[in-house]
Amino acid sequence: MADKYNRKISIKKLLFPAVLVLAVFVLSGCSTWSSFRQTFITEPQSNTDPSITIGVIEPQTGRYASKGRDEIKGIELANSIYNNVDGYKVNLVKVDTQSTVAGTETAIKALIEMHPVAIIGSAGEASSLTIGEYLDEAAIPAITPAATNPLITQNSRFYFRACVTESQMGEGLAEYAAKELGSRKIAVISVKNDSSTAALLEGFDSRVKRIAGKRNRAVVMTEQISPVEEEMRAVLTEIRRKSVEVCFVSMGAEEMDTFFTMAEEMGLGNVTFLGTKGWGDASFISMMEKHKDIKVVFPYESVLTKNDDTSDTYTEEAQRFQIEYANRYGADDLPTDSAALAYDSYLLLINAFHNAKSVEGEDICNALLDFDGLKCATGLFTFDDNGNVVRSVTLSTIKDGIPVTEYITKTEAEARELEDLENIVPDESGN
Repeated sequence: MADKYNRKISIKKLLFPAVLVLAVFVLSGCSTWSSFRQTFITEPQSNTDPSITIGVIEPQTGRYASKGRDEIKGIELANSIYNNVDGYKVNLVKVDTQSTVAGTETAIKALIEMHPVAIIGSAGEASSLTIGEYLDEAAIPAITPAATNPLITQNSRFYFRACVTESQMGEGLAEYAAKELGSRKIAVISVKNDSSTAALLEGFDSRVKRIAGKRNRAVVMTEQISPVEEEMRAVLTEIRRKSVEVCFVSMGAEEMDTFFTMAEEMGLGNVTFLGTKGWGDASFISMMEKHKDIKVVFPYESVLTKNDDTSDTYTEEAQRFQIEYANRYGADDLPTDSAALAYDSYLLLINAFHNAKSVEGEDICNALLDFDGLKCATGLFTFDDNGNVVRSVTLSTIKDGIPVTEYITKTEAEARELEDLENIVPDESGN
């Protein structure tokens, strides 16, 4: 893959800007901060100063508008803080995918005509898959903040990803269940005809086998069900019979409400339930107010708890993000992981532009690939040859109505490539 895309270069370029390791309340009096402010934040001296454009392609209307707005908030916040790079003012230009594949095609064509040096987006897996071929043709680098489909980056030489993939999330959940909890009684419950968790389950199964060994299998139960009460009750009965300690289950808020109600009635409050990234959504968190005794753990980057993070992934930029986000949007508007990842996507691009000293797409891509632990709000960034981030996986639980960090994997997870590319295609809804 590295040879095919020819993106990797052999030497590291300039060191990334020091601002990403400095906290907001101690920066103003620091000489390093003053130097960075002069480079990145100085207001243009005149209307004739040079500028660069970063495109933003997000759903502003339609099914995924809420997620799109979250990502736009993160991007606009980053731009308000870091709006000048090496003397170039950074302008944002936004286009609307309308949460559909057809809308995405129209939007990306219009955006490319505006000649941005780079692009951020999009929320929605199918929209991001649709964008890839246009990026390659135009040779414009892009970063999707939160779309997890492995084909998004695997099938495009110019596309990068700020979040971890589904397979990486699966490996993180497996490490937590089989290594951190030490469980050898794990159940895996998936929904029939639902391919959305295929990569996650593959990563989960592979990592569990490496931890427990093939002869000492930790997964004692694997079932596919339809999300109806009869089948939920049957599988929960089997979970109780086999004394399952940890259960992965891939259903949404409404179905999990029913599932957890039944689990409580059957005395399964001691089971730890693992889920998908979607469990960090507001609808799921609100539903969990009815099930406070149920322990849930899911892949989610909770920037709100970074101050309590004692791992190497903690950065002062996380604190800066929280403070500036509250100042801009209000203390009651809690940032989502998508907003934080979009914020970081912007930081990654301006650092790559700074290091490349070029507006050429190939040069910016090579600069992104050269990052070796670049510190941003959500953690450290190093990319593999396909543009996927190689990093530890953060798992969260829910306490007092918000996602909080439960566990950060001890090992970094690398994204897996998919060999059968025909099995994952975008649908017309933009899902």
